[in-house]
Amino acid sequence: MAALIAAVLSGAMWFASTGVNHVWPLAWLAPLPLLLVLPDLRAGRAATATFAASGIGALNLVLAYGSFPPVVLGIGVLLIAVPFMLVALAWRAIARRSHFLLAAVAYPALVVSVEYLISLVSPHGTFGSIAYSQADVLPVIQLVSLTGLWGVSFLVSLVPAALAGVWRARMKENSLPSGLALAALPLAAVVAFGTSRLSTAPASQRVKIGLAACDGSMRLFATKDSAEALPVLRAYASRASRLADLGAEFIVLPEKFVGVMPAYADSARELLATVARERHVTIVAGLNLLGGQELRNIAEVFGPDGAVVLQYDKVHLVPGLEAGYRRGDAIGLIERAKAPTGVAICKDMDFIPLGRAHARAGTGLLLVPAWDFVKDAWLHSRMAVMRSVEGGYALARTAAEGLLTVSDDSGRILAERSSGTAPEVLLTAVVPVGRGGTFYSRTGDWFAWLCVASSLTKTVQMALTTRRQRHPGTTK
Repeated sequence: MAALIAAVLSGAMWFASTGVNHVWPLAWLAPLPLLLVLPDLRAGRAATATFAASGIGALNLVLAYGSFPPVVLGIGVLLIAVPFMLVALAWRAIARRSHFLLAAVAYPALVVSVEYLISLVSPHGTFGSIAYSQADVLPVIQLVSLTGLWGVSFLVSLVPAALAGVWRARMKENSLPSGLALAALPLAAVVAFGTSRLSTAPASQRVKIGLAACDGSMRLFATKDSAEALPVLRAYASRASRLADLGAEFIVLPEKFVGVMPAYADSARELLATVARERHVTIVAGLNLLGGQELRNIAEVFGPDGAVVLQYDKVHLVPGLEAGYRRGDAIGLIERAKAPTGVAICKDMDFIPLGRAHARAGTGLLLVPAWDFVKDAWLHSRMAVMRSVEGGYALARTAAEGLLTVSDDSGRILAERSSGTAPEVLLTAVVPVGRGGTFYSRTGDWFAWLCVASSLTKTVQMALTTRRQRHPGTTK
């Protein structure tokens, strides 16, 4: 009964606080019911309880992506539930044999280790990290400028683990003050650092951004008919012109907002080039190039003279949905722009290495055409925002069937609007150009590897201890 109650409570809090949902305070409490009971459960029941809890939490992704094939959704749930089950079983073994303070630190280290190692091989990058639950808590997310995403995951996992340790060791002398200190002091330090960083004066260079989206025309993303495609392009050219009238210097249009065939590609480009040239603006347009040897999901950039200054191919394609598309192999940088400016496309922002590459290149402003799945609008926009805090650059992201978002290099949302609130949506904002680069972007995943090393060391120690207990005569 205890295992069942713990699984339901933890699962319900994960459901409400992670993935596409973001009741962020619950993420700090979600593991607590499980951590209170796991050490007292047999291994089989512990595995069942943790698998059930994480499965319940992952159901919000099933609801968000309900149009996907059931097999794909099932695999997605397993990829979340199974790793956490392994984390819980490893932690259970540590908690049963170690001091409660050591166990409290071991749990977040295990969580970060698994999150990080999965991110290295997953086609979805960092998708699923618990750190994204805190994306709107500005003092906390400043930590990613030092440790990357992994510091936030560690902190959010440390607090419930310390509280669980305090309860389990409540009869021991000094357990309460030492356990509470373990939870409170790192949290206080992070909040103090974040508050200080947020009080730093923003960069002096500012630019005005314009974003435009029309969900109704996205059904033509794969059209091969010029009679359908060119009106969509004329409409977006008109929107870009109106944004220029409002003072926008950089204009970002959605990902793959129209299909473009070689037969009318020149006419399509001229519509956007004319606005860029006549209004002296930079336009970033997400185009779906069809009819060639390879399909191409590109961000085509028209400079203030109307010339195409960049054709950026999306690096991280959506598995299955973008089979047959050319995969890009380099980050997108706009040369001779008014500000040090880079370009990425939608899912690219789920991957930390690409974000760090922009930081190392000195990007101060990142322009991102995107196309979301409606219900994941907040999550995908905030994943991109976290990349900008990690890398120290401002962000302008236009998502069809999602959010149009402008944020600064500290993750402050300067302007935001849903693309579904009107037949067409225009948004402008003045944003300070980021200074580019942070401690994290320069030093890399040092904190994640520290967690991996400590987790591996403790796991090996526990295995050797167990072996000696089972075979007392073993000396090696």
